[in-house]
Amino acid sequence: MSTQGVKPNTKFKLYGMQRVTTEELQILILLYQPLIGPVATSFYLTLNTLATRGQEEEYAHHFLLQMLNISMDDLIEFRHKLEAVGLIQVYCHKGDGTLAYSVRKPMQAKEFFNDGIINVFLNLKVGHPEYQQLKRLFAEEAPEIEGENISKPFNEVFDTTILMRSSAMLQASPLPTNQTDKKGVTLELSFDKELLFSLLHQFGMDETMVSQKLLDQINRIAFLYKLDEHELARLIFDALDTDGFVNLELFRKQAKQYFQFLNKGKPVEVVEVPQVNPENLSHTPEQEQLSKEKQLLLVLSQHPLEFLRFKQHQKEPVPADRQLVEWLVVDQQMAAGVVNVLIDYVLNISDGRLPKQLVEKIAGEWQRKEIDTTEKAIAQVKATLKAKHKRELEKTVPAANKVYAKPTRVVRKEQVPDWLKEQGATQEDKKSLSDDDLQKIERMKELQNQLLNKKG
Repeated sequence: MSTQGVKPNTKFKLYGMQRVTTEELQILILLYQPLIGPVATSFYLTLNTLATRGQEEEYAHHFLLQMLNISMDDLIEFRHKLEAVGLIQVYCHKGDGTLAYSVRKPMQAKEFFNDGIINVFLNLKVGHPEYQQLKRLFAEEAPEIEGENISKPFNEVFDTTILMRSSAMLQASPLPTNQTDKKGVTLELSFDKELLFSLLHQFGMDETMVSQKLLDQINRIAFLYKLDEHELARLIFDALDTDGFVNLELFRKQAKQYFQFLNKGKPVEVVEVPQVNPENLSHTPEQEQLSKEKQLLLVLSQHPLEFLRFKQHQKEPVPADRQLVEWLVVDQQMAAGVVNVLIDYVLNISDGRLPKQLVEKIAGEWQRKEIDTTEKAIAQVKATLKAKHKRELEKTVPAANKVYAKPTRVVRKEQVPDWLKEQGATQEDKKSLSDDDLQKIERMKELQNQLLNKKG
């Protein structure tokens, strides 16, 4: 059962029975709430309260809808936000389709501000001055104690050679860690690890130089600044210190500078990926059409680079396409939806390619026509395709089947010589004579003929 198919009568259980402390409640309200909103925060507190009070109780989602006074679509949306920030984890039982919600504690303030992802999003969400103010609220100042610290270090009290000799008998190992106990934001790998290691090998680096912890930090930075494998490999190589180790702070700084260079100094933008629940789509023809249009607008509202990845089956765009998209968004200041419609249109008419000249030509035309919304862009593409189809149809219609308007008959007046004009005038003059005159003329001709015969 997909989590998208959750119904009001779907059953769920709660795990992670742990009371929220005053400190954690403050962190939840001041640090998490600006990201997830007040309703999602209330949703989390409701789940946590039920988890601590209900023990093994089983609930239906209808219970949550009544408690929070929200719709099923809203509940799914707010639940996704809680999952994204690591406050809950959702498990689905394959047999009966019941769900299990594991309620997690929020991160401590220090963990939150050092996370590298969620703290950056908070900074972008509330603004830098407010972010600094929140940091000051949770800053832990060490008490100032007068005097010199004379505490003994570990190696002055314990003999490490004894520890080494007895290490065979004392196989000291850390406590086993459960992956589900890990706090913070969980990210899927945003790049091809094998390709990255292959590129690093070309720089003379061994994959053993990149630990799992370092790889996790690289993944966070790659997600934050939208870096592909080639860009990551070059930045990692540039961040090597004199001992051949990756300087993480230098890598983070260079990645930020590279991102700002590509985006003309603009900061990272917070974008929520739209979530579509296909189970809740209507089935009447009119509502289905509206739902399809709404889904289309949701897909087109995502970041153009994400949309381009979607069109390429989650493959990373080549640098030339990335630069072209960034030119549309940054230099031309075109809205994300308009850029996505343009990309989709050009890909369809150019056999999956993005010719730079064609993209620039269409972008210029749309700018002149003030096409600044997704709806206008869709209407423009439809009009263009309709006009093109009409032209092609006119070319294919046989000449015999074409209907032409009957032209007005034009009588051509030819230029004639003067002698013809005079002859014509004489004939016209003849037509204007009376019958008596014509008879006299005929008699005169007869007399003239008789005279000529007698002379001959």
